[in-house]
Amino acid sequence: MGRAAVYQVSGKDIIMSVVYFRTDGNEEIATGHIMRCLSIARACASLSMGVRFLVSDENSVSILKERFAFPDEFPAICLHSDYQAPEKELPALKKVLKEAPDADVKLFVDSYFVTETYLAELQKYCPTAYLDDLLAFDYPVDFIVNYDMEEEPACYRKAAHRLTGAAYTPLREQFQNVSYEARPKVRDIFLSAGGTDACNIIGALFQRIYDITVSNTADSADKFGAPTDDSTAFLQNLHYHVITSRLNSHFQELEQLALCYPTIHIHTNVQDMAALMKQCDLGISAGGTTLYELCAVGVPSVSVVTADNQRHAVETFSDKKIILCAGDACVSLEKTVDGLIAFLNRHKDSYSERKESSQRMRTFIDGRGAFRIASALKNFETPTGG
Repeated sequence: MGRAAVYQVSGKDIIMSVVYFRTDGNEEIATGHIMRCLSIARACASLSMGVRFLVSDENSVSILKERFAFPDEFPAICLHSDYQAPEKELPALKKVLKEAPDADVKLFVDSYFVTETYLAELQKYCPTAYLDDLLAFDYPVDFIVNYDMEEEPACYRKAAHRLTGAAYTPLREQFQNVSYEARPKVRDIFLSAGGTDACNIIGALFQRIYDITVSNTADSADKFGAPTDDSTAFLQNLHYHVITSRLNSHFQELEQLALCYPTIHIHTNVQDMAALMKQCDLGISAGGTTLYELCAVGVPSVSVVTADNQRHAVETFSDKKIILCAGDACVSLEKTVDGLIAFLNRHKDSYSERKESSQRMRTFIDGRGAFRIASALKNFETPTGG
């Protein structure tokens, strides 16, 4: 690797740090990895660090650039590899790192497909960080980040720096110091089931609401009270803000529903998510970073499980009584929808309860996690390996 670029600031030598973010997004894995890396990347840039993105294929390049705040926000390097077989891309990735011109290079990896060999090889070339929520093995990296875990897992032994807990949730800057107050009347509902919504939770929920076929027998409704037919008219009059993407295989169906029902609003590639959340009175979201964003704003919410890797975070929120879970769509979509209907019914008249819930959420998340991660990366100066 070339020598570090040195700049003069007030007569002092300053080494320019550059962070390479290795991540992907596509129809199968959705966009969550890209979104949280972008949050950390922007925090790095605000701390005068250079940023580059490394992705497997042109599809990921396109998805990444669609989410830039402005054209060419960051350089994006395509490795022309298979995102599911990371070890095969090692020669190309090592070449990029080894030939990085005149920079103090650091690598930040966010992928569920990494192996121990993959990370160990990369750590030989530069300080390496990994964002984890799987606890798959003891990751051979310099930094491990896991914002789902309030207590440091015993399996994290190799990483010299362990950034764990909600304080390291990598939210965008817009989620800092948001002014939000619960309103007496419920009118607007925030809906997010991930960019792809593989279980079609939102479609199933709308079918129940607008077809007026509410069941009273779901186990998942127990925490909220059983749904009742006489409340369906109220639910039909609420405004539903659906956050999704064109990667959603049900996207056209949602567009058709929005044409039929003026209370359904479809949002894609939202730039100011905090502002959209702020106008909503209740939130429904799959497990993932969106739960933390809803907390930072303070929108009283309920979660649903749509993938196995979401379970720990969803359980953590539920155990702390911050965001309860309406159900596991992977196990039973029908019971999950029952839980969502019951949640909406219970909270339509619960002004005081919504105010208390909002305060608990905002106390849990302050929105500065991305900057804490970026600062740790910037201040790490010990060289690693060969």
